Parts: sequence; structure tokens; C-alpha cells
Amino acid sequence: MKKSNILLLVLTFIWNFEINAQSEIEQINTTLQHYIEGTANGAPERLKKAFHKDFKLFIVDSDTLKIIDGKGYIERVEKSKKYNRIGKIITIDYENDAASAKIEVYFPDRNRIATDYLLLLKIKGKWKILHKIINLNTFEKVADLQAKNTLEIDNINKALLHYIEGTANSDPARLDNAFHKDFNLYYIKKDTLGIIPGKKYMTNFTNGKTYNRIGKVVSIDYEDDAGLAKIQVLMPDRDRVAIDYLLLLKIKEEWKIIHKSFTSKTYGK
Repeated sequence: MKKSNILLLVLTFIWNFEINAQSEIEQINTTLQHYIEGTANGAPERLKKAFHKDFKLFIVDSDTLKIIDGKGYIERVEKSKKYNRIGKIITIDYENDAASAKIEVYFPDRNRIATDYLLLLKIKGKWKILHKIINLNTFEKVADLQAKNTLEIDNINKALLHYIEGTANSDPARLDNAFHKDFNLYYIKKDTLGIIPGKKYMTNFTNGKTYNRIGKVVSIDYEDDAGLAKIQVLMPDRDRVAIDYLLLLKIKEEWKIIHKSFTSKTYGK
């Protein structure tokens, strides 16, 4: 094959990859806009397009985890009522059929700003928000949070290493330190949502067996007591790399992984 033909094939592959990536980001953005605009404009039907039917919201209240039922959340949005909330998308990150997003919502009447960390999965061709965690602060406090030192990042990183090293070395005690007791894992299997209860997942690491899993922390983002992390886990024996998106909350001064969504791909792709 001529060099010119090889170059053309390479450029075509890159172009198709970039177009596909752009398309996925646009689809995720559409889902997030359904959420942002649906809550601001009193449009429950748009919220139903944004969220998975079984989604939940998580927040730390008085140092205790509070879970808000998603259906009740949507029902409390009055149809056609205008809410004074201004939302914007801060970040979107995706791999295959799993994604995470960070959104900020400003409430001028209350001088407060909420930070939402969202887990999304692509189910039957549509991106849906699976769960969200919330941090709420006065607008003035946000600048203080952004100027904090690396202490909280270090503490979040410790929780993530408990997970990475606890699964590699079958150490249940370290996994207990990493995960909230009611955490679950979410993934897509045959275009359908799959759920693994956290307690069942933990039984895979009680046999003392060492697993050939090489994990690394790709990114951490947090605001006050809410955080989001991305992890990559290389599994050489299976020629696979897993990508985890993790929601974390700081409860009683300890960071815990509340939920995890994941996807995987052949190593090197």
C-alpha cells in the first residue's frame, strides 16, 4: 500500500473518531440541558428525559448521608413555574457508554451555589443521569473552597487507594474504608442497565487472592464535601482496561465512594 493511501486511512480514522466524540459530547450535553432547563422552567417532562427512572440524589446533611428519591424530586417541580436558578455545565468526561459531569447552579434569590456531580450511562442509545450528589454553599464561600490546600485531595486520594489496592490484594478492611456500606456498581450490558450490589461485589475480594489489577487515579474534582473521581484499572491477564467514575461524599470526616459506574475496553484502544 502506498504511503499516501496509508496516510489517507489514518486521517480518515482520526476524523471519524473526532466526529463520533463530538457527537457523544453533544448528546450528553443535550441530556444535561434537559436537566438544567427543565428545573429552571418547570418542565417535568424534560427532567424525565434527563434522568433514569430510578435515579437518586445524595447529599450530606448534618454530617449524615441523606438520600432523595428521584421520582419525588421531579414531582416537586411545578409545571410551567419559573425557578430562579442559573445552571451551567463545567465539565463532561466520557468513555464508551459511561460518563460523568459537573454542573454549577446559582440561586440569586438565596445567594447560594450548588455543585452537582453526575454519573451518566448510555442506555438503549440515550444518555441518562443515573445518580447525582450535591454540595450547596453560599456564593462567597466558593472562592474560599477553590483556594483550599491539597489536604482534601490527599484524603480523597487515600479513599481511592483503599479501593485500588484493596481490590488488587483482596483486603476487605481497606474496601470498607473506601466504600459507603450501601454503594452499588452500574454498567451497561447488551444495551441494558446492569446493577451489582456493593455487598455482592465485596465478596469477590474475601479469598485472600491477589489480582493482577493495576489501578491509577486519573482525576479528582471536589467542592467542600462532594467529589468526583475517574480511575483506570489495567487488567493485563484479560488485555482490558476498566474506567471507573466514582461519586464521593465526606461523611463524619471520612470520604466514602457512594456509587460507581464503569466501562471497559481492549488495552491500547
